[in-house]
Amino acid sequence: MTRLGRLLGSALITSLLYAGSSGQPSSAMGQCNPAQAIKIMDAELSRGKNLQQAFELVIKKKAFDGSKACITFIREESMKARESAPHIFKKLWLE
Repeated sequence: MTRLGRLLGSALITSLLYAGSSGQPSSAMGQCNPAQAIKIMDAELSRGKNLQQAFELVIKKKAFDGSKACITFIREESMKARESAPHIFKKLWLE
């Protein structure tokens, strides 16, 4: 499975869990904010969390809208921020 596939799978599972627990699927997702998502994930990865745990926080902080396009934008943003956010860059592009 590719990194994008793992990230999409994690996003789907996490978003379903949040939507199911809140009873309001529309409130589970926020807007696509790649820059904020990168900051959140890089900080969590630097604290020893795994990619899924970091992505769960991105969803909780409403920096992801549930779309495949948003995943692509997050990956592109991680490429741009590879020096300032090395942990997420490594996870999304090198592993």
